[in-house]
Amino acid sequence: MQKIPLDTLRYATVVVHDAKATARNYADFYGIERWNVTNATPERLQAMTIRGRVPTTPPPYDLNGPVPVPGQYGFISAIGSTPSGNVTFQLVQPTSGLSTFEEFLVTRGEGVHSIFATVLDAAPFAEMRKWLASEGVTVAQSYRLGAADYYYFDMRKLLGSFYIQVVVPQQADWEKTIPVDETWDFSAEVKRPSGVKAASEALGITHFGVVVDNLSEKLPNFAKLFGQPVWRGMHWRTAPGSLEDTTNNGVPVVHGYFTGRSDLGKNPSGLPFGFEVIQPTAGPSHYKEDYLQVLGPGIHHVDVRVPMADWNEWEGINRWLGDDFGAPTCMSGWLRNHSALFHYQDTRKTLGYVTEISAPRTTTVAQKGWQPDYWYDFSAQAT
Repeated sequence: MQKIPLDTLRYATVVVHDAKATARNYADFYGIERWNVTNATPERLQAMTIRGRVPTTPPPYDLNGPVPVPGQYGFISAIGSTPSGNVTFQLVQPTSGLSTFEEFLVTRGEGVHSIFATVLDAAPFAEMRKWLASEGVTVAQSYRLGAADYYYFDMRKLLGSFYIQVVVPQQADWEKTIPVDETWDFSAEVKRPSGVKAASEALGITHFGVVVDNLSEKLPNFAKLFGQPVWRGMHWRTAPGSLEDTTNNGVPVVHGYFTGRSDLGKNPSGLPFGFEVIQPTAGPSHYKEDYLQVLGPGIHHVDVRVPMADWNEWEGINRWLGDDFGAPTCMSGWLRNHSALFHYQDTRKTLGYVTEISAPRTTTVAQKGWQPDYWYDFSAQAT
């Protein structure tokens, strides 16, 4: 079966205005204190393309200063991991030319640009690329850096405004050939209070929350492209047995949303990760008024699994996030008869996206998960 194989989540790429300032915030929240920084200049990026175009000669206009080369671009890449290695991020700051990174930042602002969990040899990559083209998914950007080719598949039409990154190595030790120009070390600058671990011991990312305008249209595309026909369906709503004590931007609300959820790969820790596809329905929600109506479909939040010893730790994290880190709770609710409490923290200004974290869960819920309202099985097609 043809599919985009999501194996181990290597990193999510977040496009930002100032990579170093943002990395400093990640040191506080995730405990990512050291970052390997690469200045990906146009001279270093070989075989580059942007939406099917290659670099060409600048037009012969009489202009002051250096003239941009059509099709060339550059960026700063900073890659860092939590102390355990369970969570890694790449922060990208565009520096020149028109790339998908620059497009994203100009049209959508800071956010999750792409997900990297796929490394393929040349032959299976060529086969997958041909199949994706037949499905209307094209390569939006590509380049060679070190001993590997990087490709970004455009998911905007079928899934939402993000990309899937695929790397095709030219040699086995390709990661060692990525140039590192400097290392940012924030170990002496972390301001997180003593006793507040935040997400420094996170087990991994459980899902990327993709907000869409029509779940029934978009979810079959997720199922087909990632080769996972079975998805858990939920109709979350403010009602006993579903969502209770729901809030939006600190105000009690009555609202609802429609979701499909499935695991597609794993974290370095072995924790599964996937997508939660969300269509806001009734009432005000951060999904709708603060995201979908402003930006359109895309990755709204990142769910991080943070182990917590007790409610004291949970309350300490929330106080620090709201009082000092500048990330108040923007949406919350109790799930299923008060068995678990979730918070969306508005970390858009500090991390580039909304972060979902959950309070300590009961043993039963942690082991068995949620009973879905219904199942989607896209392999069961009527004839």
